Amino acid sequence: MKNYSYEYFRDNEKEPICWRVHNNSFWPHFHSSIEIAYVTSGELRVTLNGQVNLVKKNSIIIIPSYFIHSYATETSSSAYIFTIPLDSIPSYKATFLKKTFSTLLVEDLPFEKELLYCMDAICDMPKNMNPVARENMVKGYTYVMLGLLVNHVGLTDIPNTKFSSLAQEILIYLQENYLKPLSLDIIAEQFGYSKSRFSHIFNEFFNCKIIEYINGLRCRHAMELLHEKNATITEIALSSGYDSTRTFYRAFRQCFGCTPNEYLAEK
Repeated sequence: MKNYSYEYFRDNEKEPICWRVHNNSFWPHFHSSIEIAYVTSGELRVTLNGQVNLVKKNSIIIIPSYFIHSYATETSSSAYIFTIPLDSIPSYKATFLKKTFSTLLVEDLPFEKELLYCMDAICDMPKNMNPVARENMVKGYTYVMLGLLVNHVGLTDIPNTKFSSLAQEILIYLQENYLKPLSLDIIAEQFGYSKSRFSHIFNEFFNCKIIEYINGLRCRHAMELLHEKNATITEIALSSGYDSTRTFYRAFRQCFGCTPNEYLAEK
């Protein structure tokens, strides 16, 4: 089941988080945290500010704050995903507000064992561990990894491109308005473009059609409502921006590979 989401919630995290993923696929999104993806098998396609990167085994890609990124797996992949809120690394925060890594796709790591050790240590920490001890240990491993990366690839000034600014404005607008009636005409006019030009821009930025992205946001919202179990399918469809249950069912199946009723039966 695919998981489409827009990661405003990442900015609510207070400490670094590391987890393992298989056959990763994730909708275009951005957040203030730095994100690191380390591929341990297969190949992960990461689109970063419109540029496609093929991240192979034993390689990492570093995603700076506020960079638009998405994940896709064509055949198979296994990876670690590691998100680092800037507030959790005060010694680096001022630096990373102005600088980023000189190379974002890093292959042939000379410190692969150290990186794996730190990520495994964070992933496998017991849930009942003392909170203060956990926080300090996670912070320590995070500083070790950042130190290794900074020393290996160096830092450079963050580019201020028209691409990243417009892409972020589009995602913010859609996040704030996806439950309202939206059409290509309305959105294109909002940004001062013709329908055809805006459609081309969106496809170029995010490698998908705008209706697919909006349906992803709406269906994710609907899935959260399904968990509450206090509304009918029709009510959920209308509350999620759809004008009919037929349209909602079709979009939900395209996003998650099942109908709302099938999803409820699997829970």
